[in-house]
Amino acid sequence: MGEKIKGLYQRGRTFWFAHQEEGRRIFVSLKTNDYVLAVKRAAQIIKRPNLNPTEGLAADIDTFLAYQLAHHNFSAASADSKGAILRKFARSIGWLDTASITTQEVQRFYDEQREEVSESSAQTYVMALRSFFGWAVQRALTHDNPAAEVRMGRVISVPRRRFCTFEQRDQIIAGAPSPELKFIFYCGFHAGLRKNEIIQARPDWFDLDQGLLHVRKTPTFEPKDKEERTVPLTKEFREFLTEYGLRSPFMLRPDVEQGKSLYRYDFDRPYFRYLEPLGFRWVTPHIMRHTFGSLLASRGCSIYKIAIWMGDEVATTQKHYAKLLPIDPDIDLATSVHA
Repeated sequence: MGEKIKGLYQRGRTFWFAHQEEGRRIFVSLKTNDYVLAVKRAAQIIKRPNLNPTEGLAADIDTFLAYQLAHHNFSAASADSKGAILRKFARSIGWLDTASITTQEVQRFYDEQREEVSESSAQTYVMALRSFFGWAVQRALTHDNPAAEVRMGRVISVPRRRFCTFEQRDQIIAGAPSPELKFIFYCGFHAGLRKNEIIQARPDWFDLDQGLLHVRKTPTFEPKDKEERTVPLTKEFREFLTEYGLRSPFMLRPDVEQGKSLYRYDFDRPYFRYLEPLGFRWVTPHIMRHTFGSLLASRGCSIYKIAIWMGDEVATTQKHYAKLLPIDPDIDLATSVHA
């Protein structure tokens, strides 16, 4: 059967490992019927005297997320999304100890995810695992990073092209059955806010005198990439806000307190209940944001301005919206003899 390790034995279809730890006889299920994998896991256990003590994978994940939050490496939303990925992986392998996880298990997880989600999403899962195991190596919770050698496919990036026309946008806003839904649609269609930015918007973000919307850090929210930004309010959005009012502590559903979930308040149910009968089920909150950028580009707004207002990199904005820019008569300025 290949390499022999003293204390390795099989009970039923599962391999176990018996060893001495601090003078006590410990029996550990290796949670596999594959002998080669059982040998690797037993070898990891043997090497553990060089590792720091751990309370298991679940506790290590919680400690990792708390560390990243405390050092401002993750926003609350990032910690939630990364935590969901890490726990999904942990469930898939049966919550093994951090030090006993192998590259083969991470590779299998990635291969399985490719059948369920897009290639880019599957690779995002692997990158989250690399981050976690890199941290675990630094903390001496494991000897190596099992996600570092995972073989991944090629991501073919396709820019998003679907967005609402001016007429569709205006139809959706005009027919909204409540002021709260109108606020959501104005934030997305007229200011390009992300979903959580709409939910977290506070009254001091809105300067109606100057006609500006400032996306700022708050006690419950941190902008993506920690970049605060300012967006000019359209005349129509500004007029709506004078009637809607500046509500506190949150502009949308101020009665809902901040909890531990990703979204303080999730508006999906009323949002899609209104849009679906109109044939606009495809208009997600991200499509609203994409519409904001697309319609600006189609009217000749500069890529630089769109990027600043949306809080994106100029290169990212160029990739998504450059093809929508109209023919620009400024090209003739290079050859014009008139000042």
